[in-house]
Amino acid sequence: MDAANETGQTSGRPGRQTRLVEEEIIAKASAGFQPLPMLDVIFSRMAPATAASFRARASLITEIHFDRTTYACWGDIVAEMDPHSICATAEAPQWNGAIALAMDSVLVLAAMERLTGGAPTPDTIPRRPPTGIERETMRHLLILILEDLAANISRIAEATFTLESVETPKEVGATHGVSTPCAVARMEVRLDDCLGSFSVIIPLRTLDPIQERLSTMFLGDKLGGDSSWRDHIASRITGSSIVVTARIHEKSIPLADILAWKPGTQIDFSILPDQEVTVMCSGIPILYGHAGRLRNGNIALRVTREAGAPATAAADLGGL
Repeated sequence: MDAANETGQTSGRPGRQTRLVEEEIIAKASAGFQPLPMLDVIFSRMAPATAASFRARASLITEIHFDRTTYACWGDIVAEMDPHSICATAEAPQWNGAIALAMDSVLVLAAMERLTGGAPTPDTIPRRPPTGIERETMRHLLILILEDLAANISRIAEATFTLESVETPKEVGATHGVSTPCAVARMEVRLDDCLGSFSVIIPLRTLDPIQERLSTMFLGDKLGGDSSWRDHIASRITGSSIVVTARIHEKSIPLADILAWKPGTQIDFSILPDQEVTVMCSGIPILYGHAGRLRNGNIALRVTREAGAPATAAADLGGL
C-alpha cells in the first residue's frame, strides 16, 4: 500500500499515465512507432478548416484545437475510448486501408441539442449511449471531418475517404488487431460551454504508401512536387505576351500650373539628348537604355543595363 501511494504521489496521475517519460519512450520504441512530423502540420491546419465547415455546413459555431499526434496500439486506443462515444470507419482507396473516427458523447449530445434548437450546457449533457437517430445525425459531421482530412492530406498525396459505418467502440474494436500501431490526432471541440472532442485514428500500415513524405518536416517549402506541371506552366509563361512602357522622364509640376494649361501651352520637361530611358513592366523598372533614330526614321532604344545594375556612360548611338 505504501509503495502504491508513493507511486501515485510521484506521478500525480492515475493508471497508465503513471509511467515515466523514459518508460514511454522505451514502450514506443519497442512497439516500432516512427513519428511522422508532417501529420502534426496536417492536423493543425485541419482544425480551423473543420471549425469553418461545421459553421458553414452544419450551423454549429465551434472552436477546434489540435495539440499533437500521439502513437499507440489499436487495442489501447479502443480501451481508452469514451464507452458512449460514436465511432466510424472509413476506407482510403488510394492506400488500400481503413481509418477510424471517434466522437465522444459530450460532443455528440451537445451538437444534437444545438441542432434541435437548444442551448447545451455541461449540466444538460446526459451520460448515456447515443440513440440511432443521434448516430445518423452525426454521420453528416463525420463526413465533414473526412472531407477536411482529405483536403489537407491532398497537399502531400492524393487522398479520398469513404465513410463505411457508424458504430460503437465495442463494434469498431474488431476492425484492426489489438497490437496494430496507429497515429492518433485528438481535436478538442468547444460548443457553447461544452468541451468535447473527436479523434482521427490512422493505422501506420495504412500510411505506408506516403510514409516517406510524412516523415520529413517541410518548413515553408511547397508541398507536393509535380515537375511536369511546373514545366508546363513555365512554357506557357515564356510564350505569353506582356506590355512594356518606355518612360523618358518624370517631372514634378505644381497642380496650380497644371490647372492653368490650355491648348498652345508649352511645357518644358528639360529632356536632354542623352536622357536615359526606363523600360517598365507593370510599373516595375526592368531595363535602362538610350533612345535614337534608325536609318528608316523610326525611334528605337538601345539597352545599356538591367534594373539594379550601376549606370554607365551613354552608349554610342551611331549604329541605331
